Amino acid sequence: MKREMKWICSMLLTAAVLAGTVLSGCAESTDYVEEVKQYQARLEELEAENQQLRTQLELLQASMETPAGTETATQQPDQTAETAPETTQQPTQTAESQEAPEADTEDGLVRVLVLGDSIWGNYRDETGIAAKVEYYMQRLGYTAKVYNAAIGGTRATLDPQDSEWEYGPASENNLGKMTSILLGRTDVGLLQGKPAYDAMQEAIALKQDMDLVILAYGMNDFLSQAPINDSDRPWIGFGTALVKGIQQAREACPNAEVMVITPSYASYFSIPVQNMGSQALYNYASVACDAAKGEMALCVDAYNNIGIDAYNADEYLADGVHLNENGRDLYARNVVSCYLFGNKGEVSGNRIYDFDNMQQ
Repeated sequence: MKREMKWICSMLLTAAVLAGTVLSGCAESTDYVEEVKQYQARLEELEAENQQLRTQLELLQASMETPAGTETATQQPDQTAETAPETTQQPTQTAESQEAPEADTEDGLVRVLVLGDSIWGNYRDETGIAAKVEYYMQRLGYTAKVYNAAIGGTRATLDPQDSEWEYGPASENNLGKMTSILLGRTDVGLLQGKPAYDAMQEAIALKQDMDLVILAYGMNDFLSQAPINDSDRPWIGFGTALVKGIQQAREACPNAEVMVITPSYASYFSIPVQNMGSQALYNYASVACDAAKGEMALCVDAYNNIGIDAYNADEYLADGVHLNENGRDLYARNVVSCYLFGNKGEVSGNRIYDFDNMQQ
């Protein structure tokens, strides 16, 4: 704005100088009378243009001084709905007005088997994700039973030193071993003494009736810097191991949907986890999504889409990696929303049912 005002003043000053020069010449001769009239006419035109510019600048200044909320208030309803999540505590949460679909089970019980790591495995009380999934399913009119066979410290991949059927300490309870147990190729007794043992035993007896199998791995694969993919030995690479896991989960539980959940956002102290190692954490999240989409499975991108990031990590993380109760609650809402409203072969982490405002 200041630059435009300077230009106007410069134009007027130049015109005045020109007029003064011509008029000074008129004192010596009358041959320039017609030319002086032309300059006077030009000055009048410049003054008119100056007035128009002043008016435009005043309008511009008035629009810049309009209160911040005025423009938002005049937006169409659909524009307001798009920006609303940015002002909430959970930026990615969007309200869902749709009704939950009818239960497609013979006995009305939704059975869910979870194969994963400590995000699920470390919390087995009412504050754990499994219990919260059952709670939110009940809120939508379902009776659900979650068989939590997750084990802390495990990963999807197999250690390169281990064989597919002889699991060493590094791969003791990896995804390949768990699906092998589910298929009856490996003895479930190898899980004795672990919290997942009872849940896995129950799930094996009911695998024909299982409605959903969840594969939730990635953090430990990242920490061990497992290869992203390995076409020669699929269980060695993270993405290829997930593909094998999806296929074998479907083989063992032919009537169940399969859901892949990526590692969630994490940070160690002031150094974000995703910047550690040659392969970043978000690489593993991206590969997990690719595996789910390629196999037409359900998918929750817990790294990018559930509402946890660098700005609010303290609200949802207990130690930089594991979720606190608020984080587990948010995670569970995403799982239920993806199962009931998500589309196979698509990442559906942004479609969170509005449990807080649902009709009772």
